[in-house]
Amino acid sequence: MPNTSSKTLLLPKYLLPVAPDNIVLENFGIAVEEEKIIEVDSHSKLIKKYPTAPVVSLSDHVLMPGLVNAHSHLAMSLLRGIGNSLPLDRWLSEVIWPLETKFAAPNFVSNGSDLAIAEMIANGITTASDMYFHPQYTAHQSVTAGFRLQVAFPIFERTTSYAQGAADCIHKGLELCDQFRSVSTIHMAFGPHSPYTVSAQTFEKILTLSSEMNLPIQTHLHETKKEVLDAKEKLGKSWIEHFDNQGLLIPELQAVHMTALSPSEVELIGERGISVIHCPRSNMKLASGRCPVLRLRERGIRVGIGTDGAASNNDLDILGESRLAGLLAKDTAESASVLPAHDLLEMATIGGAEALGIEDQIGSIEAGKYADVIAIDTHTPSLQPIHDLQSQLIDTQAANHVTHVWIAGKPIYAEKQYLTLDIDRTIEEAIAWQRKLSQ
Repeated sequence: MPNTSSKTLLLPKYLLPVAPDNIVLENFGIAVEEEKIIEVDSHSKLIKKYPTAPVVSLSDHVLMPGLVNAHSHLAMSLLRGIGNSLPLDRWLSEVIWPLETKFAAPNFVSNGSDLAIAEMIANGITTASDMYFHPQYTAHQSVTAGFRLQVAFPIFERTTSYAQGAADCIHKGLELCDQFRSVSTIHMAFGPHSPYTVSAQTFEKILTLSSEMNLPIQTHLHETKKEVLDAKEKLGKSWIEHFDNQGLLIPELQAVHMTALSPSEVELIGERGISVIHCPRSNMKLASGRCPVLRLRERGIRVGIGTDGAASNNDLDILGESRLAGLLAKDTAESASVLPAHDLLEMATIGGAEALGIEDQIGSIEAGKYADVIAIDTHTPSLQPIHDLQSQLIDTQAANHVTHVWIAGKPIYAEKQYLTLDIDRTIEEAIAWQRKLSQ
């Protein structure tokens, strides 16, 4: 009899692998060894093959890939709800940037990151991309929690509490790359804030470094209609056209928001192979404009979903974000058939992984990938009866019923209990920050 003690079987009622086939399987499960999925098969075959392996029985659950939040600012969870009902430019210049100048120190970033990670874990998010000051502290908190993170280290021309301009940002970011090089759950990226806060010369330097180091670039691009109009007035062209002239429209570019796109710009980014990250709730809350997701997907462009920061959302819930993305697309197209639930689930999982360039590691339940998986309890009134499981996951408050989370094979949330975070301390710190920020 083979030694199977190092393996664990996860046996749900429903398995939603997303890839290679986006279908619902009943009485199928997975075998996990150390960090990876080693086999996907029926319950009976897995039990027969690994008779001594411990079993996690999930008799009323769906097991699916962990959700991917392809763009956020984790520490901004401490600014949740501040400056509501202001447009983006006033929200940033009058509220957010002054508060960040005063408060965005390492302790703020650590505490805010803990709060965001706790919220995302409970909502079934196993991977996020972060762009914020003092990223070494967010990375450290992520490692401590066992959470997977793309660290898009921030780059600004202006002096901030983090760095003395763009060159210092890049220097600190490269040091961070070295520090976390061997950590499998940390993925590094350049994070220039936007073309209106980072110079063309700095973007050219980032492009060179990105090519040398094989690191992606995540930036806010075409975030609002006003931004696009300002670019045309200043440059005589849109930022996308400007980026293309600079050679910045490369497959390694992760463009966040992407509102106010012309048909020719959609065609251009399709030709260049960049990724787009759609943040529907933040765009709608700040009245920033609409990302033409249907046209992008029809052109074969990779599209992931992001929450943006909790300050402009105000929650970190990718299933809820996916539901909103679908409703917005249907309303825009005046067609109920566009972006069905199975497409949205792809965008929330493998689509986000593709946008971040790590689809070979996560985003689906396939042998050889990291065991980043979540279990959702279907034995609850809001998910019954199940006529269409994929629709239920998108069109209900399914994130409220996430009960288990594994990241790289490690259980970090079980029976709705945190295993790697002190949630009471995390909430107490958030309350303390509310008092400080209100003074």
